[in-house]
Amino acid sequence: MLGIVLCGGQSLRMGTDKGLLDHQNKIWAQVAAEKLASLNLPVKFSVNPSQQEVYAAYLGKGQLIIDDTLLDVRGPLLGVLSVHLSNPEEDLFLLACDMLLMEIRLMEKLIKLFKPDDNFEAYIFSKDSRQEPLCGIYKAKGLKKIVRLLQTNALARHSMKCVLSNLQVCETTLESQDYKYFDNFNSKEEIKGTSPDNTPKL
Repeated sequence: MLGIVLCGGQSLRMGTDKGLLDHQNKIWAQVAAEKLASLNLPVKFSVNPSQQEVYAAYLGKGQLIIDDTLLDVRGPLLGVLSVHLSNPEEDLFLLACDMLLMEIRLMEKLIKLFKPDDNFEAYIFSKDSRQEPLCGIYKAKGLKKIVRLLQTNALARHSMKCVLSNLQVCETTLESQDYKYFDNFNSKEEIKGTSPDNTPKL
């Protein structure tokens, strides 16, 4: 299994590349990578061509998997399928770089549920009955199915939730006290803001 940090690229709401923002003297992409590495996974970074040069300076060119420009897909799915096509036999543990609050103990829950030979093709959490696709394990066999659907124009939408609707999913319901760990930060105001009990979010 490979750990994959989805670096996303330019965020219109944030006004910059979120993966390069600083948090406790590390860029966000590195924070996510350390969490994946703590699960004893080799880690790579999914980036688009415009990010390649600057991310290589931070992380080394060999750590990057560049989006496949031949794929007619956008959004996170482009990164996921690009990684899959370059590592077609590997199962992938995905983590979005802007899930700064994610706790390793939750990621470990998915690792414990994962079984190479069961019928499931993805393992994710759900929050208030909504699936959380960008912290999850996706098996190679499931991603091969998605590539086939894409090639035959049978993938209705290119969202990760549409992807999950086409897979056999092992879904774990989050307890309400763990909802906050799935927050993703889309603006500088959110980072500087406070939670309802007036403690800093970060």
